[in-house]
Amino acid sequence: MDGLRYQNAGRQRLEMASGQAGIDRLYAGFARSMLWLGLFLSAMWLFAALSYYLSAETGVDWFSRSGSLMALSGAVTSFRSVSMYHNKLAIALREGLVSVPREIELTLEPPRPFRFVLYFGYLTGIVGTAIWGYGDLLPR
Repeated sequence: MDGLRYQNAGRQRLEMASGQAGIDRLYAGFARSMLWLGLFLSAMWLFAALSYYLSAETGVDWFSRSGSLMALSGAVTSFRSVSMYHNKLAIALREGLVSVPREIELTLEPPRPFRFVLYFGYLTGIVGTAIWGYGDLLPR
């Protein structure tokens, strides 16, 4: 009987270790995706700065066009990051890596990389919309 308990305890530790490895793997993939989305948004800001310079130098209105791309990239990135986050939570719940109360907690208080990319996407969309609407007035 003691041998059976020892085997069950060892199996539970192994399942917990593999569960933690699964969580770590999911989180690492998610953090990597958030890094790429953040870099994409940063590239859009650099593109807007470059287009402002080109608009001021050449007189052609590239700056307001970059605002439309910023607005679009901000919206797409925000929606994509939310979709990826909920997908990872669903995978973790389906595989038994998290419990329902923990999933609710993670939904209410998401990880920092997700919040950063989400808010950066919102800001990019808002600033892009302003540039799109009024960008033609600035380079003159």
